[in-house]
Amino acid sequence: MKGFCISIDVSKGSSFYQGFKGIDNPISKPKKIEHNLEGFNELLNLKERIKKEYDSESIVVFEATGIYHKSLQTYLDEHKLKYVIISPLLSAKVRKSDIRGTKTDAKDCSSIAKVFYLKELRIYSKTDEIYDDLREKCRYYDFLINEMKRWKIEFRRMLDLIYPGFDKVFSNVYVDYVQELLMEYPHPEEIKRRRLDTISKFIQKHTCHSESFALKQAQILKKYSENCASGCSPKSYQVKQFELVLANVNSQIKHLEIVLDEIVELAKTIPDFTIIRSIPGIADNLASRILSELGDISRFNNANQVIAYAGIDPVIYQSGQITGEHLHISEKGNKKLRCLIYLAVTSMIKTNKETSIVDFYNRKKASGMKPKAAITACMNKTLRIIYSLCKNNKLFTR
Repeated sequence: MKGFCISIDVSKGSSFYQGFKGIDNPISKPKKIEHNLEGFNELLNLKERIKKEYDSESIVVFEATGIYHKSLQTYLDEHKLKYVIISPLLSAKVRKSDIRGTKTDAKDCSSIAKVFYLKELRIYSKTDEIYDDLREKCRYYDFLINEMKRWKIEFRRMLDLIYPGFDKVFSNVYVDYVQELLMEYPHPEEIKRRRLDTISKFIQKHTCHSESFALKQAQILKKYSENCASGCSPKSYQVKQFELVLANVNSQIKHLEIVLDEIVELAKTIPDFTIIRSIPGIADNLASRILSELGDISRFNNANQVIAYAGIDPVIYQSGQITGEHLHISEKGNKKLRCLIYLAVTSMIKTNKETSIVDFYNRKKASGMKPKAAITACMNKTLRIIYSLCKNNKLFTR
């Protein structure tokens, strides 16, 4: 039987807290505290009061709320208090099970306490910190990717203005030496004024290719510039703007590489990384990010819980003649994990390596299942495989 808990409904900058000794059995009224030392000390006082009056320890329980619960969590860690972090979906499900699913700050304390008493929950441990760090790094990486997309859009706009048709000359405009060329010669007129051997030496300096390759690229670039009709003059503001955009794009690319290296190095310290990495189609980047979203897989009791966590579990609705089969997935889990597993499966299918997952996809398609549904089935299977491999500490074999 579970003992006492201190239920906390976390909000931005403040929270409501309440003590419980059982379901619908509070020992105090909901009280608001600010997220500062004075407010958090009230939790410590309540815990000491429970210890004194009831001769019992208590566990703090609260919802995961992005960054809002972090100051509370840090305080609990510093004071070595046991706590449980629950999913908002779980507490919402318990709250909606009431006849009157009222949601108020005070009422939420009771709902969170119910989750604690009704569900088997895991007390947060210090070993979870590495997964938190990995997840935070991956969130930052995602932020940088989105920033990079915006810079690339602006870069392509400026490129089409100053160097129209340039992407037909160089298919990949993000190659190092092409970026260096654009920074050195931000307008076609500057290329026209340079000698062919000057351009060739510049290319050779910024690439590992041979002299003949550099000369050939210089000839292509020179021919392009002589026939280029730029959308602005060499002295226009757009050229200065283009130089700033180029500098930002290159800076972002380098920063992304550094962050990704840090993510992979941190992920490699977790044994499950090597296991997930052993699956064909999952490289270092993808394995690290999947691991960051899965967290400690030992907290799941079975593969079905992992699938539900990713939101790939089917929504079952069975009534009368409706069988409840072939319905949509719930999509009520971790969206990022779902996207990453989708990338992993599509990568496996594209490479078409002989694996049980690709075989499964081909069998599903052959049976008449639509490609999208077959991919979803493979996502389900991939998560089951990941769970089984990590639980048994085995590498993937076909």
